[in-house]
Amino acid sequence: MTQNFRIVLLAMIAWLCMDMQAGIAYAGKEPVDSKELERINREMLEKKKELTRASKKEKSILSELDKIDRDIQTGSSQLGNHQKQLKQAETALREAEASYIETSRKLSTLQDIYGRRLRALYKMTRTGNAVFSTENLGSAFKHVKYMQVIAEYDHKIVREYSETLERLEKRQAEMAQRKSDILSQKQTVQLKTVELTTQKQKKNEILASVRKEKRLYEQSLRELEEASASLWAMIKRAEEKKKTKTAAQKSVAPSGDSRGGKNLPWPVEGNILTHFGMQKHPKFGTMVFRRGIEIQSRIGETIRAVSEGQVAYADWFKGHGKLIIVDHGSGLYTLYGNLSRLDIQKGDKVTRGQVIGLTGDTGSLKGAKLYFEVRQNGEAQDPLLWLAKK
Repeated sequence: MTQNFRIVLLAMIAWLCMDMQAGIAYAGKEPVDSKELERINREMLEKKKELTRASKKEKSILSELDKIDRDIQTGSSQLGNHQKQLKQAETALREAEASYIETSRKLSTLQDIYGRRLRALYKMTRTGNAVFSTENLGSAFKHVKYMQVIAEYDHKIVREYSETLERLEKRQAEMAQRKSDILSQKQTVQLKTVELTTQKQKKNEILASVRKEKRLYEQSLRELEEASASLWAMIKRAEEKKKTKTAAQKSVAPSGDSRGGKNLPWPVEGNILTHFGMQKHPKFGTMVFRRGIEIQSRIGETIRAVSEGQVAYADWFKGHGKLIIVDHGSGLYTLYGNLSRLDIQKGDKVTRGQVIGLTGDTGSLKGAKLYFEVRQNGEAQDPLLWLAKK
């Protein structure tokens, strides 16, 4: 071998040895690297789950509540209809059963009469009373007339018996159908009740999360602010449009005392849950400006307009549930939110003290209550300065 070849060969052997050592060292460390890789994968998977959960929570809380409230309202209405139909079916069944009993009694009476007539005819045939002599034509004629009357009477009994029997069969079929209707309605009511319970539970879970997690609570506040701004921007546009269509008229403030329309009646009786103005959350310490007040109430209590005016809005609105806004003139508006029922519609004229709806919990983060606002030229006013002192 040449000197150069020996040098190249030794270099190749040294390189191979180094590579083998590196491979052995890598193999020795593989279990450690594998565990590290598993740990990283677990962390990545957990992060991905957290991102998924956060993404779900970032969905609009108010939009989700609004959808659930609408589903609950629709489901409650459907449940009410099914319950009404169930009662009607049960009433119809009772009537059919009573008719069946009466028809059965009548049939039993006819059976008794019909049986006696058959026995009488049989006896007449056996004794020969059914046969008469032709020697006395007058007597024979009377006998024929008598037999005709008897025959007609017997025919009437047979016909009435047949009709009664037919009615009885119809009553039986009607009762079977009523029972089938009742069973079907009961099943529908049960299913609808389960659906409603599920929807209400879902809503309660969302509300519990909002009350427990500061981030969700603050998110709901941001959404309420956006919804409120959108609502009053819509009212402002409607106001400007109305002004361009009609000539300027002298506005009259709502009827009240010498304070210019204040001292208004309360829209609903109840304690105040939340006051107007800057409020601090007792748990999270978050400061928020309240543009209205929340009045505690049970679902279904009557809500009355605080003064005469015209309905500017009456429909669902995100964040407020079922909502009514009344235009009282002079740029003064009152807002009634979280209703369960609307008794008026947009454009209607309302009078002071008129019932305009029922309290509820639609769009509410706190359960059943009435959210009430007073706005003067778009600016939120403290409702307690307008309402009569208790």
